[in-house]
Amino acid sequence: MADSLRAQLSNNIRLRIGLALIVATLGTYLTLDQSERVVKKQKEYRRLSVQLAQARQQATDTSWLVRSKEAGKALDELRTKDWTDSNHGLIQSKWNDYLQNLLLQEKAVNATVALSEALADDGAKTREDEAATVPGVSVMRAKLRFEALPRTLYSLLQIIDTNKQTMVVDSLTYNWVGTTGRAEMNLKALTRLSGQSGGQGAAGAADSATNSATNSANEASPAKGQS
Repeated sequence: MADSLRAQLSNNIRLRIGLALIVATLGTYLTLDQSERVVKKQKEYRRLSVQLAQARQQATDTSWLVRSKEAGKALDELRTKDWTDSNHGLIQSKWNDYLQNLLLQEKAVNATVALSEALADDGAKTREDEAATVPGVSVMRAKLRFEALPRTLYSLLQIIDTNKQTMVVDSLTYNWVGTTGRAEMNLKALTRLSGQSGGQGAAGAADSATNSATNSANEASPAKGQS
């Protein structure tokens, strides 16, 4: 059979050309296929090399850790401005006394202070309160009604703005009545129970991140003598 095939090939030039074309086509296809596979592997290798380089750089880059510690310290400083005590009742009592004394000090007339009971009522929280929720921190509200001249109102706003314990004016209405003005002011403040961490975990989280990054850097960098 092999002899017959060789005889046909030697006698039929078209058969030889056709067979050569088939072999050439198969060879070209296999060559292109292998070349494409090599290109894909090279691209994959470059992609993995870039990812590895980025991972090593991120693992050894400590600048973001420094920023994290700075943010943690700033947060701890802000938490010292929260209204704190051993329970929410004492906090509200302390705030009520402060507001009453403030209105008395500034000689506001017909002044009343009404504290909100929404401190422990999760259902009364607004979307803004939910978005600003910090573990261990609650929102305390109060409504002030009083009569005062504009300069007295301005003085009250200045004191509220610069007070050691943070207070925020949520809303304010002021209507001129006769020779004076009648004001209604809604205040909001942050409270935290003594011993509970509102932001003290930030510095610890930064230290933990530092240790994690150091371990990652050690794992990403090959040991001496290894390829």
